Amino acid sequence: MKKLLLIFLLAVLSSSVYAQQYKSHKVAKGENVYRIAKRYNTTPEAIYKINPAAKEGINEGEILAIPVTNDQEYKTHVVEKGDTVYSLSKKYNISTGTFYILNPEASNGINIGQILNVGKIKKDSLGEVADNGEAVLDSLKKEVVERKIVRYITHKVKRKETLYGISKKYKITVEDIKKNNKRLYSEQIKKKDKIRIPVYAEESEDSQVPENNLDPNARLSTTTRYTIKPKDTKYSISRRHGITVGELDELNPGMDPNFPVGMQITVPTTVFVSLQDSIQPGFELYEVKPKETIFRILKRTGISSDSLFKMNPYLREGLKAGMVITIPKDTLNIDAGFAKGNLINLGDNLYNFKPKKVALMLPMSLDALNLDARKNTEEYLKSKQSLRISLDLYSGILIAVDSAKTRGITTELNVFDTQKNNNKEYLKKLIDENNFDDTDVVIGPLYQNNAETVAAELKKYNTAIFSPASKKESNLYDNFFQTRPSNIMLQDKLISYVEKDSTDKNIVIIVQKGAKHTAIKEKLVAKFPAAKIARIEKGNYLYEVRLNKVLDKRKPNWVFFESSDVAMISNVIPLLNSKAESHKITLFTTDKNSAYENDHIKNDHLSKLHMHYPSVDKEFDNKKIEEGQEDSPFVKRYKKEYGVGPNKWAIRGFDIAYDILMRLGTADDIYHATSLGGTTEYVENKFNYSQKEVGGYHNSGVYLIRFEDDLKLTVIEE
Repeated sequence: MKKLLLIFLLAVLSSSVYAQQYKSHKVAKGENVYRIAKRYNTTPEAIYKINPAAKEGINEGEILAIPVTNDQEYKTHVVEKGDTVYSLSKKYNISTGTFYILNPEASNGINIGQILNVGKIKKDSLGEVADNGEAVLDSLKKEVVERKIVRYITHKVKRKETLYGISKKYKITVEDIKKNNKRLYSEQIKKKDKIRIPVYAEESEDSQVPENNLDPNARLSTTTRYTIKPKDTKYSISRRHGITVGELDELNPGMDPNFPVGMQITVPTTVFVSLQDSIQPGFELYEVKPKETIFRILKRTGISSDSLFKMNPYLREGLKAGMVITIPKDTLNIDAGFAKGNLINLGDNLYNFKPKKVALMLPMSLDALNLDARKNTEEYLKSKQSLRISLDLYSGILIAVDSAKTRGITTELNVFDTQKNNNKEYLKKLIDENNFDDTDVVIGPLYQNNAETVAAELKKYNTAIFSPASKKESNLYDNFFQTRPSNIMLQDKLISYVEKDSTDKNIVIIVQKGAKHTAIKEKLVAKFPAAKIARIEKGNYLYEVRLNKVLDKRKPNWVFFESSDVAMISNVIPLLNSKAESHKITLFTTDKNSAYENDHIKNDHLSKLHMHYPSVDKEFDNKKIEEGQEDSPFVKRYKKEYGVGPNKWAIRGFDIAYDILMRLGTADDIYHATSLGGTTEYVENKFNYSQKEVGGYHNSGVYLIRFEDDLKLTVIEE
């Protein structure tokens, strides 16, 4: 009946003229609010504002009021396995350029489950549009205040607990829990599950407690009751009211020792102590902002964590928005260090020294080793690449654990042998037979399939899985961390660099034939529509006459060359090299793959062409570490431990593990740590994690490398 009334109201008011238009939409099978928002070119937040009940979920046949700014709807498509921008543009008969205009986020790649616009719906297929006024809006909505999350706490599900019961315990809604534990939209909670509980910033101060006002000159003049709030402690309340903890206990005999949130206690207001008067010379008061962290305060003030806790001992029990803390005077500065891309030093801001529990899962293949036959073992190690990589990663991780220990971060490292690829049943059994309840993070497995299996099995504990080597991102699991930047990110890094300075340049595109390189060709053409495309003959051969047609002697020639064919590279690079000076050629490639390591490809040619390429690390071309870095603390330590210098996998193992441990030392958990922003960098790798629209987290830490005249390789953009 309510749904029919809603339709009637929308129809009756359709003739009225208002600044904002609204359209009724009947929810179809399989639709969600995000997909509906994409169809009408609006946002889920705008739909929730008018239809607040939709936050609890929507059902087939339900009628929603949709805000619209024009009379246009869009076709949508849910990305499936195997979909590409090129295939979707062909399927829906639109150009790739139009596709990127409709879906600008697709420039970073598309993911399974992502909802995309794939063309406009013709006007004659539109439903009725109602020009709604304030009256109908008031009947549809209630005022929704977007609450700010201060931090998260972890709740371990007990036997017979329900989401409803847990929500009441923490005074939040079931939807609040589901939004921060997305798997609960499709799964039931089970005993021992670990779920994230959001802690929201207080909306207002208790009207009955004027003594809690943040005015530094406020004085307490009457006795009153105070309501315990999240993160309050006896110390902080006593300090705010100018009394000792012992005096607070005397005023509240029989007080619940658990100090529960919501309990009312008596506080004396006959003591005339203002906040300002309680501050010693050389110090000042600071009010904690919403979403601010201890790490951020340390960064802004430049003081050590020990000093901050000494001045504010109650901080060890947690930080919350609105809390007033003491800091040294004139130390506060603009929080510029957290701008995205800026390098930050986590090691200078450690405060969480609780022991960390880390699981390492790698294919050691111990079941196939015969340690009694040394010669056979040595031959096996030489032939098994995955085992060599695993051992190198492990060697670097061990040094990272020991290095973190010198900073006060102790680690319980548990190593598990995943044996082989596609080992799903074995991994499930391995997890069932071992305790992962309180594991902070898992490093590994090495193979993508195994890593996704572990992510699926451990998502009930919200345990983060850090994939150390795979190039493929996971679009399925919120607890999956991709430590290696994807090929899309590498491409975008280089393309963005060229875009910034492409004026008055003759952009040339030379791309290998075949489906493998279709996507990058389409992407380059879309980014540089005025570029000249060299014609490639059968067998991926480029004739000099074809090259001459696309080069320009009057302008600098910036050439994109994309190929993994040794024969083609051997053909094109010498051609370009012969014209490097006469035509001012600079070479760019988004993928400097293993084909460039062939003996037929001369580095002096690449040097003369000043080739630019993106890279995951600074260990250029898998060669030995740059001159001058041999004496770095890590390298010295590695040589001392193992008698040889570290290779790129040992370095990568160290960098990944040390970064994880430093993040755990500067936040409550690894998810909180990723919200700090900024980029970290160690020996050869850097990390800037952010959460994807669909799936877990990816790392955008990419280097841009250039060949110089003397065969040197330099980082030109970090």
